[in-house]
Amino acid sequence: MNGSQQAVSVKERENSNMFTRARTTIGLKATTKNKLDANRAQASVMTVFIYQLVDLWERTNGNGNK
Repeated sequence: MNGSQQAVSVKERENSNMFTRARTTIGLKATTKNKLDANRAQASVMTVFIYQLVDLWERTNGNGNK
């Protein structure tokens, strides 16, 4: 997937129903937030980036229910 296809894919997910649900707040250390900010694509919103991280975790480590 090239950069423009990935951007479209992220934009589609951002506009999908999974991101229109009620929002919540999670507490992070400032150092953790800074790491997240430094490693996500500039055009990517934090919700999409965190979703991608969780998706990657699930694909590589299972869903935690072994």
